[in-house]
Amino acid sequence: MPDENIIDEILEHIWTTEEDHGKVKKELLYEKFGEEVTDNTLRETAEKRLTDIRNSNILMTETGRNRAKKIIRRHRIAERLLHDVLEFSDEEFERGACQFEHFVNEEVIASICTLLGHPVVCPHGKKIPPGDCCLSARRDLKPVVGPLSKLRSGVKAKVVYIATKSHSSLDRLSSIGVIPGLKLTVHQRQPSLVIQYGETQLALDKDIAKDIYVRIIHN
Repeated sequence: MPDENIIDEILEHIWTTEEDHGKVKKELLYEKFGEEVTDNTLRETAEKRLTDIRNSNILMTETGRNRAKKIIRRHRIAERLLHDVLEFSDEEFERGACQFEHFVNEEVIASICTLLGHPVVCPHGKKIPPGDCCLSARRDLKPVVGPLSKLRSGVKAKVVYIATKSHSSLDRLSSIGVIPGLKLTVHQRQPSLVIQYGETQLALDKDIAKDIYVRIIHN
């Protein structure tokens, strides 16, 4: 009997193949998984009512599509995290996302999605299926995470992550205490953006401020 990870990988591949080609046939799965694994897994997914074969095309049932949607969402949210925040290379973040999708639950994914500001596409430009957290954010029309450069004077915020690719800028910010978790207040926006944290006031170049992503603190 195929394990659940293989079933997830088959469903994920059916989803992505549909995105690229529209139709999925066994031969495409044979190329990736081999005939024996493919046939055994499709037999199992048919018994679980996750897939159906019609006119030689492999289709996902509504149950199968809902399961695949969660897998794709976990994978692509992981790609955004590894690519945008941790700055993994293309090969590293793809491999890491494949491992990530199998052991992270939906609650953690929702937290990461919120942390990243509910991204709509992965680093490859493919759509990230929205979750409940995304739909809620759209209804409320309140961005959860955004760049420091867009905050008004007097707003309090907490640094969530820093997206700059400049190691010198990152080292400078770290050396003066501007790191994830820092709570700050926007002291002024003009003529330059000044933040205050503790007894410290710091003027920031707007090009640097736009790479500092923060979550607004509501009193």
